[in-house]
Amino acid sequence: MTMPVVFVEVSVLSHATEDKEKVLEAFKHALTEEVYGETEIAEDRLEGHYGNPITLLKVRVNRKAQVRKILENVFSKLEDPDRRRLLSQAENHIDEGGSFYLRLDKQAAYVGKMKLANADPLRLQVKLSIPRRQREKLLEACRNLIHGQAD
Repeated sequence: MTMPVVFVEVSVLSHATEDKEKVLEAFKHALTEEVYGETEIAEDRLEGHYGNPITLLKVRVNRKAQVRKILENVFSKLEDPDRRRLLSQAENHIDEGGSFYLRLDKQAAYVGKMKLANADPLRLQVKLSIPRRQREKLLEACRNLIHGQAD
């Protein structure tokens, strides 16, 4: 079986109170240094609730080799309790369009660790090529990704 992934999109918010270089370092650890060096990160200037400046950093990776590196990197570094939680809750991480979502701790990613988090996370969207009506196939593909079995 080939990897049923169309693209991986990684995004993160850099708040005015944060050092953007540190946020980019967390981004680099999620993408891998190699993929980070080969991709262009889009930056959108946003405004927070109280008028504070926020920068949205985002990259979409379509090339299979790069997608594989990102997913292997993230899932190989994911701690066992988080891996088990993801496996048991995989269905909650899939949307109606057939995308699998992960939220990773930005501070942990900065030091090269991958941990699940909800507050101010690094977001990964893994767009799968499996139609959403094939829910069981989607779930199986997600579980294989979590286990590190991309093939």
